[in-house]
Amino acid sequence: MGGAKRAMMEHEDNLAAATGYLVDKGALEFCEFHGLAYGGGYSDLDSDFYRFAMADRNRGENGPVPWAAELEAREYTDVLKEAYEEHAADECYACAKNMAD
Repeated sequence: MGGAKRAMMEHEDNLAAATGYLVDKGALEFCEFHGLAYGGGYSDLDSDFYRFAMADRNRGENGPVPWAAELEAREYTDVLKEAYEEHAADECYACAKNMAD
């Protein structure tokens, strides 16, 4: 496997882990029926969120985000922001589609 493919797969894993973290912290919601996260946005998470997220990250293997222990601080906040923005919907699109039909 090439280095670029490995990096892409690692990034996708980090995005999935970041999405789970955001759901656990209440920044995103999770649809139990469709397994989709939603509720993010195009505005930034507040600075208090990032402060607490960094504290969680700095706990390393004993903290709630061991997957981020090897990431640089900027990489960690960037992946959290990307995961938040990637799920920028007010509701689960599958539920909304079913309600519209």
